[in-house]
Amino acid sequence: MKQNFSRRDFLTTTATATGAAMMQKRSDSPLWSKLVPHAAAESKSDNRILDCHVHFNEKSPTFLEDLVKLCVRLNMTACVLTPYANRQIVADASQQYPLEIVPIGFLDLDANDVARQVQGFHKLGYRGLGELEFVKKPYTDPAYQPVYELANEYNWTVLFHTGIVLRRKFDEPEDVASYRMRAFHLEEIARRYPRITVIGAHCGNPEYEWAAEVARWNPNVFFDLSGSTLHKMSDRLTDFSKIFWWSRTDEGTRTPENDPSAFSKLVFGSDTGLDQIEAVMGQYRSLFRACAVPESTQRLIMGGTLSGILKAKH
Repeated sequence: MKQNFSRRDFLTTTATATGAAMMQKRSDSPLWSKLVPHAAAESKSDNRILDCHVHFNEKSPTFLEDLVKLCVRLNMTACVLTPYANRQIVADASQQYPLEIVPIGFLDLDANDVARQVQGFHKLGYRGLGELEFVKKPYTDPAYQPVYELANEYNWTVLFHTGIVLRRKFDEPEDVASYRMRAFHLEEIARRYPRITVIGAHCGNPEYEWAAEVARWNPNVFFDLSGSTLHKMSDRLTDFSKIFWWSRTDEGTRTPENDPSAFSKLVFGSDTGLDQIEAVMGQYRSLFRACAVPESTQRLIMGGTLSGILKAKH
């Protein structure tokens, strides 16, 4: 993935004084003060894009300002995956720019105080969790049930990493394994906790068929196509018509707006630096052309589905 910053650094850096420093920078920033609150209020809501997968960049003191400007230009809302240490600044930004920013809490499922962190995010008005990843046990392990129970109580959206995962340490042992994050684990979670909207990042890469089949029979499961998939499959995008095969059949579950296309089980996620989000949009549109995805379904994928879910659950 091409990004402005190293995701490896992002995932291994602990933000101690960063959150307070960024809050000070935000309040003093001329750029932030020049942005008009609710700048996208006159945007075309019918065509608004919703990106479910934008990682907060704690290394950039102007990240939120830059994000809001981008969202206004692209008519986009971003779900900002926010570390616990930075929870307040993103909560404040979402209050000032509710059309541009949806706060989502990023945490370590294996943390000793994970339930307390979940409750802390909820008190600040966060709308979900993600991207959950690098777990020490499979997602379905009973140790994680308290988190899912809270998310179910809060009616949240939860974004899970699925499939192959990057390696953070090449010279040291690490307790990381992709099989713990396989897409089929999301089926049990979706069925046991029906009030959670489950999103699988990366569509289970490379187990796309498992991801699609889990989505097919679970109305609260969706997948994004962020990451390397649309790049590596750029010359065989039509293969996705075989993976999402059940369009206009009775072989699936309820879909947003009763859309007949199997592709309605996808949502837009970029998982990249701000300067690459438009490029990922282009990759999605290449997929739409290759697979003749109807325009009504495209609108759902690019924002309609999750916008409707988030409004309904607010």
